[in-house]
Amino acid sequence: MPLNKLKVFIISILPCFALHVSEAIAQDLTKLSRYDQVTYRAITLWSNNNEQLNNELSDQIKSSGLPRDDSSLGLIFKHLIWEGFNGDKAVENWFSRPSRLIDTDDWDALKSLDAELYAGVRSYFIYSSSARHDGHEQQVSPAIEKLRRLKSEMLEASNSKAVALVSAWLGNEFQSKSHIDALVEFKYSFNYLNVEKKDSFKAMLTQREIAAYIANILIELQLYSEALQYADYILSIVPVSERYSVDYIASVQALTQLGRFSEALAKSESAVELATEQDDTDNLIVALILNLSVYTHYMTEAEVDKIRGLAGRIAAVVETSTSNSSSPMIEAYIQTALTLIEALDGNDPVRFSEEVDTLTEKYETWAALHPSPTDINLRLYQNLQRIYEVKGNYKKAYQFATKYRSLKLDRNQLISSSNANLGNDFLSKEIEITELKNIKINREKDQLTNQANFLKSILFGGLAIILGFTTLWYRRRHNISKALADVDSLTGAYTRRAINSWLNFISPEQVNCAVLLDVDHFKKINDNYGHNLGDEVLKTLSQIIITRIRKIDRLCRYGGEEFLLVIQATDISEAKAIINAIRKEVEGIEYWGEQEVPFNVSFSAGIVTFKSTDKIESVLERADHLLYEAKRTGRAKTLTE
Repeated sequence: MPLNKLKVFIISILPCFALHVSEAIAQDLTKLSRYDQVTYRAITLWSNNNEQLNNELSDQIKSSGLPRDDSSLGLIFKHLIWEGFNGDKAVENWFSRPSRLIDTDDWDALKSLDAELYAGVRSYFIYSSSARHDGHEQQVSPAIEKLRRLKSEMLEASNSKAVALVSAWLGNEFQSKSHIDALVEFKYSFNYLNVEKKDSFKAMLTQREIAAYIANILIELQLYSEALQYADYILSIVPVSERYSVDYIASVQALTQLGRFSEALAKSESAVELATEQDDTDNLIVALILNLSVYTHYMTEAEVDKIRGLAGRIAAVVETSTSNSSSPMIEAYIQTALTLIEALDGNDPVRFSEEVDTLTEKYETWAALHPSPTDINLRLYQNLQRIYEVKGNYKKAYQFATKYRSLKLDRNQLISSSNANLGNDFLSKEIEITELKNIKINREKDQLTNQANFLKSILFGGLAIILGFTTLWYRRRHNISKALADVDSLTGAYTRRAINSWLNFISPEQVNCAVLLDVDHFKKINDNYGHNLGDEVLKTLSQIIITRIRKIDRLCRYGGEEFLLVIQATDISEAKAIINAIRKEVEGIEYWGEQEVPFNVSFSAGIVTFKSTDKIESVLERADHLLYEAKRTGRAKTLTE
């Protein structure tokens, strides 16, 4: 064929060829969308208690064409179902386990059609493959490394949505390993994710779940104000009719820790009303426990009857429930309520001890099935502390408060160690996609430079290590010296110098409370029982206050037996409730140190409001006047402006 005729022929068939390719791609995209939807629905909706739904899902799988498809797409989604169902025999009715593993060509076929779906599907495949094994701890790191490589792949492709999908799953894996890493990944992914769930692996994790994860981590880190923003965002995007009690948990917890009890109560009561309307027993139990938790945090004499009524209602809901099974979490919550009832109304110490033992067993069962058992044990210690406070056994309550602090310290140290093992580089997480493009372009050049620098690093490495250790030693010594200067050695409270410096960083807009409190008859305690026991009183009072307040608040030993407490963003009534709860706990202690003769300790307090722009001398003068009046008019009381 002459050359010119060949050119004409090729040009004439190009449109037909392009049309054929376009039609083939369109068919693959249609098939991909169908597989994505039916696989997602089968994995997320399958239920052992709903035969009708399962039959519908089974019919959808069979009619989708997936069981007969041996292409790359068919292979991927078959593997996905086998991993997602974790050995459930139902899958055998659709197709046998694929004999061939997924290879790079298979993944590339999916990525070429839809990069975002590729990111979502492959992330879930990594997650489900690691979760299928029993040992949580040893399976986390391999999954993390695989997800990190997938994230780098999506970064190089400059696909922000795909990166966010991987980051969301990476944060999910990090939760039991490193709260900081999880928070970084979740925050990165948050703005790119869908608000609403859809039947697709591109929307398996949405802003609703990620906001809850972020809020929970921030609460764990005691960053309650920021946690509240994410918690309230959940409630703003989820219609009331579609909410569950768990959607309210983070918001109620953050408000409670911020001392905003009236708002916390209002939201927890909204959860109770909604669960009652939905006629969902497990949902109602969670809502009632949530409501109960607010009262047990902010407990006065007036709330005891309300606590008793709520605990009784929970017991009644459980008794009339027709549910045959309940999650370990729900069972632990139920037992919490039953133990609290016994603490309030029971007069049989043996019965109360049995309820506490059962409560401990329920939490141990929950912890054994939870990816982060330490978090569950921390909840157990917190609940036992509150239960013993209700019982009036403040010595036992203090023991569990100490256990809580000790376990939390151990957990934080373990997380720090895990971070080191993972080789975290927090700065790299902030690199923008455009910067990563430049890294990719210069990679070969960097490799050559690194080889040349390797010999230099051997020569100068010893000197760098010596200088590094010297700098680290100096900084550590400086930080320790500064910390010691800022903290009172006896009580662990801040010093006057530290508190005066810290006040400059409070927002000038917010209204705060300053509390001056003074131990009553402290001189008599020293005279009658000795200065060592007087020191024990001051240390115990300080520890009780520190346990009760938030991270954003500050306790200062102002002098002798006098303390200054600064409570941020709090009104007079809330501050007074906090002080009254502290006083009740202190007055409930009868035996101090090695002293065999019981005696009680009380304190007087004066509370004023202020802004950081006010002169501190004037603020303290007003508080001191109220403290003096409290002392003069009988002691063991709190006066406010």
